[in-house]
Order: sequence, then C-alpha cells, then structure tokens
Amino acid sequence: MIPDSSEENQLKTILEVDSDIHNPARMSVLMFLLPRGRATFTLIQRCLELTSGNLSSHIKKLQTKGYVEVKKTFIDLKPTTEVYISPKGRESIIEYAKNLSSVFQNMLNDV
Repeated sequence: MIPDSSEENQLKTILEVDSDIHNPARMSVLMFLLPRGRATFTLIQRCLELTSGNLSSHIKKLQTKGYVEVKKTFIDLKPTTEVYISPKGRESIIEYAKNLSSVFQNMLNDV
C-alpha cells in the first residue's frame, strides 16, 4: 500500500524530531525533571538507574543544547549537583511529546 500525503507528513514528523531529546536516556532525564523542575544528580541517577558517567555525559549534552541548567551547591556541608529543566527544555520536551503522540494516534487509527 502506497502512503498518502497525510501519512507521508506524519512519517516526516518522526524524521524531524529533535535527536538530542529522542535518545532514551536524555528523554528520561527531561521527563523526570518536567514535573519536578529540578532534582539532584544522585536522585536522577538512582531513579533512572544510569551510571554516573553515562548520566553526566547526557546531562552535558542537554546542558549544551540549553535544555537543562546545572548548579553546584552545598547541602548540609556536602557538595551537591542540582539539575534544573530550563524553559527551553520544558517547551522542547512538551512539543516533542505532542508531536509523537499525534503521529502515533493518527497512524494507529488506521491499523
């Protein structure tokens, strides 16, 4: 069956998603931060079950894109890294989710 133009547009939407968000670990970090606004590195690491090196590299990528901000603070005299979702990160993950949700909903209606 040859796809119609509507289906082609839906498929193109998938190809145009932000690959920096589409990575499972980075998407998980943003989705974890979305309802919270911020979390410590340790909490994110524990909840997502990522190694510190793996999480650190993904946070650096998100930080480079402006999706998160990282702040080093002290809590009870202990150094703590806090990760905040930025307004750009919030907007981007919501847009990403809406786009993919729409694509899946439309494509699955035809199944």
